[in-house]
Amino acid sequence: MENPNNITNNEFNELDDMRQQINAIKDKVEEQGHLNVRLVKDAIRGKMKGVHHTIMLLAVATMLCMPLFIWMKYEENLSWPLIIVTIVMMLGSLIADYFINRIDVSRMGDDMVETARRLTQMKAHRSKAHRISLTAALLWLLWFIYEFYTSHLSMGVEAARLSVIPLIVGATLGATLGVFIYHKMQCANDEMIRQINEITRDQ
Repeated sequence: MENPNNITNNEFNELDDMRQQINAIKDKVEEQGHLNVRLVKDAIRGKMKGVHHTIMLLAVATMLCMPLFIWMKYEENLSWPLIIVTIVMMLGSLIADYFINRIDVSRMGDDMVETARRLTQMKAHRSKAHRISLTAALLWLLWFIYEFYTSHLSMGVEAARLSVIPLIVGATLGATLGVFIYHKMQCANDEMIRQINEITRDQ
């Protein structure tokens, strides 16, 4: 007959081994969770840095365009009100981009809930600014084409009409590029929010 003490010891050893295995699994799960959180933090910081780099390139391009419009004022006999409004719109766009996308990238992800809230707010503000910009740009373009057309009437009506075709083509390409960049940044926002939601849901 087997000694009861041996049975108790065997059961105790089995329970102890099982407890160690469970603890090892828990440690592995926690370690994997921490790794996932760190990877998400790195991913959203990288995406936000990409957004900031895009905005910086747009800011540089905008600053380079300002002297071009001043040159066009004299070269194409455009009005000062048009040029001033153009420069004000450009500066307004730069300022709006700065405030909409202002976020400390180095601290993104430290508080996942707050980061998601900021990104959601950023997306909504960018969408509103985009709608305003499109409306303002359309009105500005009509004004610009009108002045450009009238400044070339001395060359004849047909020549004046032909002169505005490059403007329309350029404006169409510029608008297409602007919409593409806007959707690219909004998609980056959506991806960052989705990753944060997955992490917070699993925690």
